Amino acid sequence: MFLMDLGVPRNIDPRVAELYNVYVYDTDDLSDIVQQNRNARASEVPRAQGIVDEHVTKFLSWQASVELVGLVDALRKKMREERASFIRSRLEPMKHLTETDRAQVEKLMDEMLEKLLLEPAERLRGEKELRRKIQNVEALRDLFLSNREKP
Repeated sequence: MFLMDLGVPRNIDPRVAELYNVYVYDTDDLSDIVQQNRNARASEVPRAQGIVDEHVTKFLSWQASVELVGLVDALRKKMREERASFIRSRLEPMKHLTETDRAQVEKLMDEMLEKLLLEPAERLRGEKELRRKIQNVEALRDLFLSNREKP
């Protein structure tokens, strides 16, 4: 039997707890249980905080990677626009070039632009330190893209 003595002064004689299969609890017992539970929960706070911190870091790293993809795409688009402008302004006057020559020049320029983008993008993706990764993404964005071009 489970008896709860919530009265002040006590309504149940403490000797009742000596009977077989009878459990008597009073408000002091409940306070002790509550305090034990609080202590147990408080001891888990650092562990919980560590889990939260770990997942926040993973999320921020993922977010920086997503921003990096958008940034690389925006840079690639800008470089292609610059390439097209360059070809119009520089290759158009060169009437001696055949269409095959022009296509080869365009292909070589595309390969060069991809090579220029590839190494920095891979280094940014591979950066382990989150703060540095975010700073580098922001620096690239600020250096190479105007406000209207930013992803």
